[in-house]
Amino acid sequence: MERLSGMTSDVRLEVEHLTKQFGSTVVLDDVSLAVRRGQIHGLIGQNGAGKSTLVKVLAGIHADHGGRVLVDGAPVALRTPRESRREGIAVIHQEFSLVPSMSVAENLVLGQEAGRVAYSAGATRRAAEDVVAAAGIDVGVPLATPVRELGPALMQRIEIAKALGQRASVLVMDEPTARLSEREREWLFTTMRRLSDEGVGIVFISHFLEEVRQVTDWLSVLRGGVVVRSAPTAGLPVGEMAELMLGEELRSTLGAHASRADDGHRVVLEAARARVGSRLRGVDCQLRQGEILGVAGLVGSGRTRLARLLTGVDAADEGVVTLRGARLAGGGPRGAVGQGVALVPEDRKHQGLSLRSPVGDNLVLMALQRRLGGPLAVPRSRVDGLARQLVEELEVHPARTDLPAGALSGGNQQKVLLGKALASRPDVLVVDQPTAGVDVGTKAQIHRLLHAEAEAGAALAVVTDDLEELYALADRLLVMHRGTVLWRGLPAQLPRDELLTMMATGVVPSHLAGAA
Repeated sequence: MERLSGMTSDVRLEVEHLTKQFGSTVVLDDVSLAVRRGQIHGLIGQNGAGKSTLVKVLAGIHADHGGRVLVDGAPVALRTPRESRREGIAVIHQEFSLVPSMSVAENLVLGQEAGRVAYSAGATRRAAEDVVAAAGIDVGVPLATPVRELGPALMQRIEIAKALGQRASVLVMDEPTARLSEREREWLFTTMRRLSDEGVGIVFISHFLEEVRQVTDWLSVLRGGVVVRSAPTAGLPVGEMAELMLGEELRSTLGAHASRADDGHRVVLEAARARVGSRLRGVDCQLRQGEILGVAGLVGSGRTRLARLLTGVDAADEGVVTLRGARLAGGGPRGAVGQGVALVPEDRKHQGLSLRSPVGDNLVLMALQRRLGGPLAVPRSRVDGLARQLVEELEVHPARTDLPAGALSGGNQQKVLLGKALASRPDVLVVDQPTAGVDVGTKAQIHRLLHAEAEAGAALAVVTDDLEELYALADRLLVMHRGTVLWRGLPAQLPRDELLTMMATGVVPSHLAGAA
């Protein structure tokens, strides 16, 4: 990229030759880009391309990197989030950083309390009013409202107001529209344009490519930690964006295994016209014996809500979920496990594992009811024996059942999480992000385990951001967009670049409409 430092006075943020690695894995490789005063700069890339790592560098979370960051032409040291804010960089992360138990006012001033001798409700309210005034945004609710009572759109407003209340010259937004309705997105885009008119430089990260074209002036594409294109957005059609994100090595139209899809396979689990709030709207879905259904969609498409519905975590407001032709009984996830339906959730640390409990206890927890007859009827020696067997089969390292699960690496925690579900010998297995944060070897092992479950006759659904993984596992595909099923069919019918474009735009190509 052309060097900009010292050449132009309107560059708000510049990243020069940025490198970052975790162990031997290079996540950012000589990344350079510039965001000008009043520019909305789009940043796109597949999951794992390095976008979130770059955001964390700018936020002062990853200080141990090569290269340098400049704000208004001056090099800055971003060693902590506080230093990042002090240099005029405000970051809105993909996951909300608000504290649910605190009020809107308390959240707005959180992190800005330096020098305050004691907590004062009045002083906090006045400070929050100053933040809102500086941001120029109506947060939409009384400042005394507890954040836990708010919906995603209002929480997003508060995140933006908090960031802008810092009088930032650079605003970094990571997937800010993922949880917003159409009307709320338009409000956000109007706010972004107003801020850019006032001279703020904005980095806008989104998987929705049509949004990127609509709101950004300039676009940088990350692939494998490298900036592969940086150019005016107007010159990049959506199809070309998708190709740049994917790369030639990912453009094969076939998966890496022989498809097991067979219309003669029995439907084991089915959702019919299912609605869950605004997250799922009239969804139909079938899981067949001996097959893996790959569920594709962007953040906010409803894919995780579908996984939770199919496994009894969430109940349908309308429609029905049936197992072997009968309504899936109540009782939540525990009741579903008793009927042979198991979920491997996306968030292993907060929803999947008890990190303080031993590996062995985590592994056998779901097996107690269905496989071992209940916790009161099973000798401890039998439970321990099953735990040791699973550790060996899953190749968990270190191979100890007495260690706390939190002491394991992320990849080994993921093995335990999957093993916990497999230990119950489920007839239906729903897996959300099966290999997030694992190395190549562990990924291959998890793929083998999932294929083996399908070969043994289980019905599986796999939700994944990884397109390579999606095609390597899926016998059928289901594509979701904003709470609805957009398309369903066989992987061989849908090239990967067309899938990516479909997920981003919500438009099914005319030649595929008949296969939906």
